[in-house]
Amino acid sequence: MNITMDLSEIFLYLELMKKEKKKTSLDELNLMVYFLEDYDQIKEFKNKLEELKLKVPKKFYTEVLIHFIEDYEDCVTLKNMILPNRDKRRTRKEDIGIIFRHQIMLCKSKEEATNIQNEAKEYGVEVSERWVNRFDSLDSIKIEQIEWKKTRRSDKDNRFTEIYEQFCKMKIQYFESISLKQLKQTLLEQQATGKNTRKIAQISVFNRSVYIKEFAKRVANGVCQLCDKEAPFLDKQGNPFLEVHHIHYLSKGGSDTIDNVVALCPNCHRKIHQLELEEDIKKLSKKHWII
Repeated sequence: MNITMDLSEIFLYLELMKKEKKKTSLDELNLMVYFLEDYDQIKEFKNKLEELKLKVPKKFYTEVLIHFIEDYEDCVTLKNMILPNRDKRRTRKEDIGIIFRHQIMLCKSKEEATNIQNEAKEYGVEVSERWVNRFDSLDSIKIEQIEWKKTRRSDKDNRFTEIYEQFCKMKIQYFESISLKQLKQTLLEQQATGKNTRKIAQISVFNRSVYIKEFAKRVANGVCQLCDKEAPFLDKQGNPFLEVHHIHYLSKGGSDTIDNVVALCPNCHRKIHQLELEEDIKKLSKKHWII
């Protein structure tokens, strides 16, 4: 499975689905969760779903998302959303059990676990003592997450590649529908409101804007901005293949903004990361986007 998506692309996918009034499928949501890097991104993803008010299959919450919740209060919030007003009829007992067992694994004491066990009984669900004794098991939850992703990766019947190609087509159509000036204006508005700020997770994962990447490639117009030669080949969509580079690295405090990105051919991209020649950095820093 030679594909990847970052958080910005996932958000764009959701926004395009909202725009085109498409229902999100379980397979599409599974793909998005698969590429989320950490719990901060899980929370942002969940908030985005709620913000866009997308129609999400209920079993996505009980079969997938619940297993990626790592905070007790967040688990309670999700439980209350899935089980509104203690309506036992609208949720399968099996799913109710999953929710309460996960809540137990996030609580901190046997007493709390017993209280959760008793609450589950109000829904007609029996949670065994074996589960009650698994309180404070965040490490086990993280192991289960790894196993879930491993299973998705090895599943020959998953539709990830097909869904990703569908997203690529939607993305291309969307960006083709807006001018470079409109794209720049969108980015400037995002930067002004802080919607495109750089975020660093504990494992040093950087959120990169899909709009920024599109902007850099659009400005380059198929020509490497270091060697000034045309892109070496076309990608599967027939576009010049260039890679987006941050002049001042994100890992060193650089920003994911239009004045800090260029599009380079693969050779120059490797060169600048390997050699970091001052003359190359100066040349790229002098690029001005007069649009």
